[in-house]
Amino acid sequence: MHRFALCLTLFCLVAFAGSAWAGNVPPFPHLAGTWSHAEINVTIAKKPHTLILDRGRIIQVSATQLKLREGAGVVVTVPLSAQTIVNVYGFQSSVEGLERRMNVLTMRIDGGTAVRVRATS
Repeated sequence: MHRFALCLTLFCLVAFAGSAWAGNVPPFPHLAGTWSHAEINVTIAKKPHTLILDRGRIIQVSATQLKLREGAGVVVTVPLSAQTIVNVYGFQSSVEGLERRMNVLTMRIDGGTAVRVRATS
């Protein structure tokens, strides 16, 4: 019985630790109108940062980067990492769930790797 309680406690701690890390990443801001690239100055944990948002269609995807064509035909390379939070069709996924021709919205902080990627058809 003690082993079961210990395993259950460890499982809960691991689950909450993962969600706590994800809580530090801001959600996508709501921007009106048609746009393909935006840079927004924000304050996160009392420190100034720049959110870089890109919206377009995937033309190439790998485990480390995403190339997308934005509305004006500009090709943008967005670096990815294992910590990138990926949502495909509203469900949590991984970089492997991304495919060519998907429409995506990406978020980077201070020019680093993408912290969030949201994909739709």
